[in-house]
Amino acid sequence: MVFVIGSGPAGVACASALLAAGATVKMLDAGLELEADRRRQLAGLGAIDPAAWDGESASFLKDGVEVNRGGIPLKRAYGSDFPYRDPLGLPLVMAGVQGQPSYARGGLSNVWGASVLPYRDQDLAGWPLTTGELAPHYRAVLDLMPFAARVDGLAESFPLHHEQPGRLEPSRQAAALLADLESDAGSLAASGVNFGSARLAVRASECVRCGLCMYGCPYELIYNSAQTLERLLAHSRFSYRPGVVVERIEEHGAEVEVRGREIVGGEPFGERCERVFLATGVFSSARILLASLEAYDHPLPALDNCYFLLPLLRNRGVRDVIEERLHTLPQVFIEVLDAAVGEHAAHLQVYTYNELFRVEIANVLGPLRRLLPRVLERGFLGRLLLIQGYLHSDQSAGLTISLRRGAGPGPATLEVAGCGNPRTRPALAALQRRLWSLRRSLHALPVTPSLRVSPPGRSFHGGGTFPMRAQPSDFEADVLGRPRGFQRLHLVDASVFPSLPATTVTLSVMANAHRIGEEAVA
Repeated sequence: MVFVIGSGPAGVACASALLAAGATVKMLDAGLELEADRRRQLAGLGAIDPAAWDGESASFLKDGVEVNRGGIPLKRAYGSDFPYRDPLGLPLVMAGVQGQPSYARGGLSNVWGASVLPYRDQDLAGWPLTTGELAPHYRAVLDLMPFAARVDGLAESFPLHHEQPGRLEPSRQAAALLADLESDAGSLAASGVNFGSARLAVRASECVRCGLCMYGCPYELIYNSAQTLERLLAHSRFSYRPGVVVERIEEHGAEVEVRGREIVGGEPFGERCERVFLATGVFSSARILLASLEAYDHPLPALDNCYFLLPLLRNRGVRDVIEERLHTLPQVFIEVLDAAVGEHAAHLQVYTYNELFRVEIANVLGPLRRLLPRVLERGFLGRLLLIQGYLHSDQSAGLTISLRRGAGPGPATLEVAGCGNPRTRPALAALQRRLWSLRRSLHALPVTPSLRVSPPGRSFHGGGTFPMRAQPSDFEADVLGRPRGFQRLHLVDASVFPSLPATTVTLSVMANAHRIGEEAVA
């Protein structure tokens, strides 16, 4: 028997590969879930058409969402913060960092934006892998999830790896932007700009375009790895044990011992198996591995993607966006390769109207909003788009993670600090200049004074603490994710990525976890 620790995207992808290879798999997980009362409300909401919702029936989805001048601190799931709760209250000190580990069933896929895009060979400089080695695993993990995409200008650089993706209807603002970009596609491509419809892990055929994606889909059409876990539970060689938090892993010859605590009561537990696949995310995996290595007070450098928000104001607006039926996930992807920004592409996800835009306008204007005629506000919203952008980890601030031994028998403290990168500010400035130079193609102006750059960790794309190397040194891993010193422990989340390309991380995390699972037991 082998253990997979964690039920997030990496965990379920790895478990799927292990089962396909003939292994018997037990998944250990904290497994926190949405509260029962919210689950009942969600089931009731999902059983009826949006036209039948009244003012109160969907209001619970928005609990705790408060937009201020700093943006939304953390995205919630159906009004709940359960994806971020620590059931044992393990000591965690964050300095200059935003981000959280997750102990939820499904991990952070409870609150992700559903964007999926593979890496390119150019993105994998310094990796002991190529995209050719990942390609069959991209196809395998896309079969685990719903997938909406189009064959467009992105396809040459970013293969679909799927025969029949679904098709999500773009908003009218997105359709207009794509049409304008398409009219200048040749010159954009020649200057290093690729674009296309957003690729999303969504059951497109069932989408009712209710506009509530940012709070959690009432019909649960956005992929969550807990959905794959449900299917795995039907497999005769798969078992699931929630309610445990793993703290330490030790190898004893041909066996691996996993030790931790029960969530209820805090009692210690320990089990042995033949092999362990660790998929708990960058923070929790660092805590477990540093404790297992007895590497207290050893600072681990970690990678992140700089995460920023930048409004775009289109030359012409779209009427009546407030009333439009639409999805509010990313609508358009734009990849910008510019030597002034850096040697790697920046990844831009374009969002069209959602109701949070109106709240933000109210925050910016304050009492002056009362002086703004409603027709002007509606016209402005018809022109407003929002870029959610990412830079490659080489151009981004990073993190330092260390574990400080607890006093007496108490748990150790995980300390996470941000560390700046002198390349970040020049890269962002160059990117803004590039977007300004593209204003005729975009038919839009970047509102550069409103650029917001989040602290390290806020992208939730962290990784690189035990990077894969062809010949690993201390605190590095081999191509099977085994940190130096281990033979039967495989790290399968983003902790093993040698760099973090700006494009979406989850699909590649799943593909690599699937690859390691398949190859480790081959």
